[in-house]
Amino acid sequence: MAIDTGWIEGYVDVIDMYLPDEGEGETYATQIVTAVNKLVYKFYNDGDVFDNTYHLIGWANDLSSYANWLRKYTHTREILDSIEDCYEEDDYETLLKELCEALLIPEMLEGANRCHKLGSIYKEEGPFSFEDIEEEEEVWKDEYEDEWEEDFGEEV
Repeated sequence: MAIDTGWIEGYVDVIDMYLPDEGEGETYATQIVTAVNKLVYKFYNDGDVFDNTYHLIGWANDLSSYANWLRKYTHTREILDSIEDCYEEDDYETLLKELCEALLIPEMLEGANRCHKLGSIYKEEGPFSFEDIEEEEEVWKDEYEDEWEEDFGEEV
């Protein structure tokens, strides 16, 4: 993947304006910016995706709640659902760009900043999920340990 984070520069001012120092803030706008910023930041810094049950593996952080919240409380359902079609990191980067284009609009956020927060970006259930790969690997090892030793002659 050719990482090009230059496009993010166009959103720095609006992010700086609405990103709280900690937590999700107290307004709808701060929640939107916090959730979007978390998805973008974690992708470029850790390689994480908000749902690792499709084609891309995001292995370190569970970001599903942020995406589930955005899907429920914003008009970005179609963009977020397109993760099903992300086969390469470039596809996911395109999804993130579309998400920023749809939500990080100064005029829209100005209005959203007058609204109280909705739910919690940290506790939203929905269709997106995260599977702990290490945990899945351990379950597999426990379940198939005897077969592994028989087939490969070594302990798991």
